[in-house]
Amino acid sequence: MSESDTHAELVSALVRIADLESRLREADETLDAIRNGDVDAVVVGGPNGQQIYTLENADRPYRLLIEQMQECAVTLGADGAILYCNQRLSALTGIPRETLVGRHLQEFVIPNDRAAFDQLLTQGLNSRRSAEFSLIAAQGENVPVNMSVADLPVAEDMPYLLCGVITDLTRSRKRTDELAVANEQLATEIRERRRTEDKLQLALDAADMGNWDMDLLTGKTTRSARFDQIFGHADLDHWTIQTSGDLFVDDDRQAVAEAFAAAPVNGTVDLEKRIRRHNDRALRWVQIRGLTYYRDGQPIRIAGVVSDITDRRLIDEQLRQAQKMEAIGQLTGGVAHDFNNLLMVIAGSLDLLESRVGNDAKISRYLSTARHGVERGAKLNQQLLAFARRQDLRVESVDIGALLRSFENLLDRAIGETIAVTINDPDDLFYGRTDPHQLETAVLNLAINARDAMPQGGTLKISTHFRTIGSKSTSPNNATAGDYVVVTVSDTGSGMPQDVVAKVFEPFFTTKEVGKGTGLGLSQVYGFAKQSGGFVSIDSVVDEGTSVSIYLPRTEAPLSPNKADPASDEVKGQGTILVVEDDDDVREIASNMLRELGYMVFEANRGRSALTVIDSGAPIDLVFTDVIMPGDIGGIDLARAIKANHKNISVLLTSGYTAQRFQTDGIDEGLQILRKPYNRVDLSLAVKSAIGSGS
Repeated sequence: MSESDTHAELVSALVRIADLESRLREADETLDAIRNGDVDAVVVGGPNGQQIYTLENADRPYRLLIEQMQECAVTLGADGAILYCNQRLSALTGIPRETLVGRHLQEFVIPNDRAAFDQLLTQGLNSRRSAEFSLIAAQGENVPVNMSVADLPVAEDMPYLLCGVITDLTRSRKRTDELAVANEQLATEIRERRRTEDKLQLALDAADMGNWDMDLLTGKTTRSARFDQIFGHADLDHWTIQTSGDLFVDDDRQAVAEAFAAAPVNGTVDLEKRIRRHNDRALRWVQIRGLTYYRDGQPIRIAGVVSDITDRRLIDEQLRQAQKMEAIGQLTGGVAHDFNNLLMVIAGSLDLLESRVGNDAKISRYLSTARHGVERGAKLNQQLLAFARRQDLRVESVDIGALLRSFENLLDRAIGETIAVTINDPDDLFYGRTDPHQLETAVLNLAINARDAMPQGGTLKISTHFRTIGSKSTSPNNATAGDYVVVTVSDTGSGMPQDVVAKVFEPFFTTKEVGKGTGLGLSQVYGFAKQSGGFVSIDSVVDEGTSVSIYLPRTEAPLSPNKADPASDEVKGQGTILVVEDDDDVREIASNMLRELGYMVFEANRGRSALTVIDSGAPIDLVFTDVIMPGDIGGIDLARAIKANHKNISVLLTSGYTAQRFQTDGIDEGLQILRKPYNRVDLSLAVKSAIGSGS
């Protein structure tokens, strides 16, 4: 070997030695890193490609964290091979972790979702991405999952790896489904609530009610458009609950405030009070009803409705007044009946005395004065009966305008020069069904009342017009529907407050000084109108005047008037008369009158005892009976029994009430009635007529 060859070999040996030293030094550094925990894994190339070797305990903290996760954690190769997984994936698939490593994850993806999985592996490299698909779980069921992946760089010349997190969506999907169901239920409830609210609003609109709502926690108050209309708040820029509260009249405001203050404890609000409407200051009645709502025993809200009940209150008041007047009328009629009997006893006694005193002028003067007192009492009693609607009207078809013009001069004299009287009579002929004399009296009474209300002078206007009233439910004073002729007497006097107006039709009520009025004028007008088939209305404003309107049924053609019997002297007669009267004094007077007229008289104090006398076979020509008697057989029943079983016996009725009242009970209109109090002349004529006609 030459020297040069030896040198080259030495140099080569030195290079190899340096390389070995470098590699040894690198190995020492690697070992030091491994010992110090700075290296997690080693990649070693071999005949089968690169292999990754994880160093034991190097990633222990991370493994503990990953193993505690509820999600599945995996490390995949680029082809989907499982290089690492936590226990959660093993539990999901039901395959031991050692067996899972090395298998491909797409083996567990259901066939329909593998395209989505492959796209997840290959698209969007170097970015985080996710996809949803289903895995085949341990029991063979499909489990929906969401997989998020990110690239794991290793080295430039090595294939990329993927780190992934797989989340089981079963619970999430279940919660989503439950939430969807809950949302649908909520939506349904909202729709139902809106429908309910719409129905409630329709009901409120139909009932003409407004609604309101007070939040006790926030103090916020809301109300509906109808609420504003009722209180007159239309187009109001600024509103608070106090805005409406201030509209209640002074007498009611405190009660309203107390009711709302007590509502959180009482749980309800229920009021009927008066307001002065904001936009026109009209006096209206409102009804407020509400309920308190509680949470955990604490009041949180008060809500309710409000309605304008002015018309209802007016109707209720009219009904109450009508019932009151009817009750007073019944009482008055009863008093008038008894009063008639007293007058009958006095008048009959005076007649009997007069036939015995001869030509004694002094006694005759006393008797005349007493008889005048009886006549005044009878007139007063007729006024009472007029209010009770039991006077005898002579009804005919009357030209109302012509009647008013006929006593215009009388009105001028009665009213005086300081008051201007005008009668407004339209060209149309208005015929009304009424008693003309009673109508004259009624208008005269109203005119005198008007005169007294204008002591300093003024204007009295009497007018007539035609009015049609619709259904009974909407007509004033609950009147029968139909056509009416209206006679209105208006003055410009002092007027009356409403509490006085409510009482003016009551008998004996008067605002005049003692001795200047009986209090029967307006009550007589009221009774006359009612018995004529009409009614009376009154409007009055303090310091402006009063208008009283009499409504009378309209007629198209004149009716034949009832003619009064002409006056005559007494007529004596013969025959046997049975006097039936429950009042002993009246029965005695009537019997004595008949005896002096030449008749034989039997007496009975009841209807049943009268039948006993008749059935005994006594030769009775006429039964003279009172209509109103106690017991089960009154005068009407007695007359029916006689007409049915004793056709040869005539019947004459007597009563202080109107004849028309008894004709409606089915008695033949030919049956005669003598009204109390009567004198001997009236009695003689009535008896003669009844016996002669065979009534």
